[in-house]
Amino acid sequence: MLDIDLSTLLWETVNFLVLFLLLYFLLFRPLKRKLNERSQVIANTLQSAQDQEAEAKRMRLEYEERLRNAQQEADELVANAQREAAQKSAQLVREARERLDRMTEQMRSEYTRQREEIVAQNYERILDVIVDLSGNVVQSVTTRRSHDDLVQNFMASIYQMPQEEVTTYRRVMMQRQPLAIVTTPVALTAEQSKTLADTLSSLIDRPVELQVHIAPELVAGIQVRLGDRLIDNSVRQQMNRIRDRARKDLIASFSSEAQDE
Repeated sequence: MLDIDLSTLLWETVNFLVLFLLLYFLLFRPLKRKLNERSQVIANTLQSAQDQEAEAKRMRLEYEERLRNAQQEADELVANAQREAAQKSAQLVREARERLDRMTEQMRSEYTRQREEIVAQNYERILDVIVDLSGNVVQSVTTRRSHDDLVQNFMASIYQMPQEEVTTYRRVMMQRQPLAIVTTPVALTAEQSKTLADTLSSLIDRPVELQVHIAPELVAGIQVRLGDRLIDNSVRQQMNRIRDRARKDLIASFSSEAQDE
């Protein structure tokens, strides 16, 4: 379990909220305003198309009215004129409707595309900033004991690995140098290094040499690379997964809204 300093957590949370408000006013509000402007342009274009359809209908009504006023002409001429008027009117309405449908579909597609581009351009930056800030908060309240617990859990997970995965690791490492590249936010103790080496040696059934790198941005936990395979239980990796899920959920939400429209 994590040992958390409540006063530090409260202070870091206040800092996070202040930074989140800054992000809201500097990024979210301009983004929302830009989307509203795009929506207004599309609404104006759709209104213009609807006005054109109304004008076509008005012209049809005027044309039919003129035909009704020409009833004094010969029945054959009136009948021919009415048929011609009906055909032309139907064609005008059909063409206007087709143009309106095409324009509406084009505007919706363009609006959806532009909105997704805006989201992709800005949301990635916002997510990165939030993840970095969150990482700083978590790092400030994470203790060495928390890191040690994650390292212990990592080694326990190796022994709980399904036999088919163990077989895969042994096959992959059979023709490779038995070297494990370990990345950790703080240096491992001698006991941790020995236990980790023994654990990985048991995994691939060969003595394993450790190559340790320090990366404070991992916050807690470790990454171990064996050949082309990476085992990662670091806090940074968990935060990256949260960011990826948030991005997918947002894109899915926008896509769903576009389909509803």
